[in-house]
Amino acid sequence: MPPPLGQIILINGASSAGKTTLCRALRDALPDTLAGPFLHFSLDFFMFDADVLPRTPQGRIREWSRIRPQVFGGFYRCLPALLGAGNNLVVDLILENSAQWDQLRELLAPYDVTLVGLHCPVEELERREAARGDRRPGDARRDAQTVHTFVPYDLELDCRDPVLHNVERVVSGWTARAVSGGRGKETE
Repeated sequence: MPPPLGQIILINGASSAGKTTLCRALRDALPDTLAGPFLHFSLDFFMFDADVLPRTPQGRIREWSRIRPQVFGGFYRCLPALLGAGNNLVVDLILENSAQWDQLRELLAPYDVTLVGLHCPVEELERREAARGDRRPGDARRDAQTVHTFVPYDLELDCRDPVLHNVERVVSGWTARAVSGGRGKETE
């Protein structure tokens, strides 16, 4: 018997909005489903957390402008593979344009998707970006101008709210979708 299809919660927001922190907290707070617990998955795993991408001696990703579409496309294709194998996912990502959203929406069509927008004022994004020191200055501002303009969210959050408050809102919204007929929301 094949495993039950996994479910996915996508957290979309600008760079430095707090997506990874929220996803890690959600991973630990979400109840298991018939498919099991939720796993946290992120493009940052390829870009910052692992030695996956080719780097220059200065630490920059080699030929990033050339390989970027392939890396993003590969990441998107990983999601249905993980879901189809029966994994639940909470994913942080930055959807930069409607073409990326269209590609992802098509790949995830067979699955139960909860889409969450994490909003953050530009001033706060820039403060966080500078404090981190591991992001290119200006990325957060650029993301903030477009990232929420073409995606229909199930739930929208404010990054200035406490993480636990936002976790409670996502868990509550996700659970409410289960009760109202979201696909595959059966819990153990």
